[in-house]
Amino acid sequence: MKEAVKEAVKIFCENILGLELEDAKTIGNNFYGASIPIYEDGNEKNLFLFFKKPTLNKIAKILLLEDNLNEDELDDLLKEVSNQIIGIAKVKLEEKNQNINYKLGTPEFIGHISATMPIKFKDNLLYKIKNRTFLVAMEAQNYDTQNSRVK
Repeated sequence: MKEAVKEAVKIFCENILGLELEDAKTIGNNFYGASIPIYEDGNEKNLFLFFKKPTLNKIAKILLLEDNLNEDELDDLLKEVSNQIIGIAKVKLEEKNQNINYKLGTPEFIGHISATMPIKFKDNLLYKIKNRTFLVAMEAQNYDTQNSRVK
């Protein structure tokens, strides 16, 4: 799963957005987040994506030709970005594992997180584009996916 997500992030950032993708070392704070489930033979795995507002505005400028989004627009954009990235990962997984059935769920907006990341993850990928950090994470240890909140 992790390798497919890595590939998907690279494709989305470099091929779709035309932005250089770099590895990052620190996460910082002040993010907008979304979660999206992917089902692997019926077993649900939730993936989480967290972007800083300037990064989302940069993405919006490229995809929507707008760069000053309100909260509702950030919600929609982040869910769409999540759907795109994890959708690409799903295709990569299907190509490599033709005997496994994969299905995407509906992305959910987690909202704005201004302090230190309150969610703990078993595995994550930390990147930056245009010197702005973003995180793609898997297997949250303390997140209630039914109620979209930290436990």
